[in-house]
Amino acid sequence: MNLRTVIRSYCLNSRLATNALTRLHKALSSLAGYLAQQGFDSETWPAPRDEAALDRRLNTVCTELAATVFSHAREGIILVDPYGHVIAVNEAFTRLTGYGQEEIEDRELNSHRMVRRLTAFYAPMKNALDFHGHWSGEIQTNHKDGREMTSRISISAVHDGHGNVQHYMALFSDMTQMKQRLQLLERDARYDALTQLPNRLLLAERMRQALGKARIHQQKVAIAFIDLDGFKALNDSYGHDWGDRVLQIVAGRINATLREGDTLARLGGDEFVAGLVDLQEVGDSEPLLKRMLAAANAPILIGAQTVEIAASIGVAFFPEHGQEVDGLISKADQAMYLSKKAGGNRLAFCPTRFISVNSEA
Repeated sequence: MNLRTVIRSYCLNSRLATNALTRLHKALSSLAGYLAQQGFDSETWPAPRDEAALDRRLNTVCTELAATVFSHAREGIILVDPYGHVIAVNEAFTRLTGYGQEEIEDRELNSHRMVRRLTAFYAPMKNALDFHGHWSGEIQTNHKDGREMTSRISISAVHDGHGNVQHYMALFSDMTQMKQRLQLLERDARYDALTQLPNRLLLAERMRQALGKARIHQQKVAIAFIDLDGFKALNDSYGHDWGDRVLQIVAGRINATLREGDTLARLGGDEFVAGLVDLQEVGDSEPLLKRMLAAANAPILIGAQTVEIAASIGVAFFPEHGQEVDGLISKADQAMYLSKKAGGNRLAFCPTRFISVNSEA
């Protein structure tokens, strides 16, 4: 009975046992192949009693394996002595940082311009290495060409047989592109792709913060729901490309009327919501809202064609018309429909009060 059969007979799950043995067999086969390449065969392998020869042979193999890993690793590797001088770096390190081996080896690492920004990390690094023998984290460094890099570094203390630090080994990975991709994904999750305005998610986050601040300081917040008048007909007549361009232009014009701290967001289609913050009185919002309405009402020149567009705006206020963001947006939406029913191109306040572009009704 072979080993596989014996183990399978004592295992409750023979499939798991078979898979485990298969992986073990592959690993042992790979090791046997490597040992054969290094000269380990029945003729060159030291006799069992020749322990000194066996130790020497194993040390040779370990040294060769370490050199192979050092040379072929995809991560940058840097070896530093206990006094901070660089012993060696591998090819991956020079590729990732742009610095040649001659520019960093035999030099004091702490004074190298690549890591001068890391001063704040030295104390926590040293403490972690002294107490735990390991430190890892993300840091900002600079490539030789000057561009900033986000780097993941893992440092381990290597001790000799007496427990003294022999050297430090750091593994270095460039996380810049991954971080940039994550930032783009985060932006896509919070911004409208067409207009680059915040979307509903980011609007809600900002307005929750604004309402919290307004509660503390007893201020007002205006929520304005904006819908373009006649946009569907324009989109149908001129096409979606024109419609998209109109949305971009109108969004830019309205956004330019806002103050620092205010937010204009696109909910979708031709619907926008503006949050006006730091208002002492409800009336403080009217000049801002009138500028928004005028900006949306201005003619748009696309190529040789002039497009007439306007907007209906409904407005609700915190705390008069609601305590939560969603409720205020809903009230402002209702007021906007009243604006449209009254002919559009005007402001409608909740409760019902209208202001057109030129006069108050």
